Amino acid sequence: MKANLPDFEVLVEMAREDPDALDGLRRELTERVIDGAPNEVARHRLMGLQFRIDMVRRKATNPMSATIRISEMMCQSLYELQRSILAPQEIIDENTACAALPDNSQVIPFRPR
Repeated sequence: MKANLPDFEVLVEMAREDPDALDGLRRELTERVIDGAPNEVARHRLMGLQFRIDMVRRKATNPMSATIRISEMMCQSLYELQRSILAPQEIIDENTACAALPDNSQVIPFRPR
């Protein structure tokens, strides 16, 4: 899927003169990427990621702050990917330890009121 992205100079002009139009273009292109996902699971994950990005942008005090925080998210994700490639057993062990209940645990059902 090839996006029809305007030339860089046009994007710069939009940022200066009509930031709302630039934001609309960003949303439209993002929706195209999500809609073009190969399956529902991938689409759902992309929607979740976009939600997180939107919340970071909303909470940021300025665009540079949002950019830095989103960049940190990306770096963390790449670190986790690298770790899963280089030391997968550590991640499996961590997930197993977190999910395991002690042998003497008892699950107590909640009764409806």
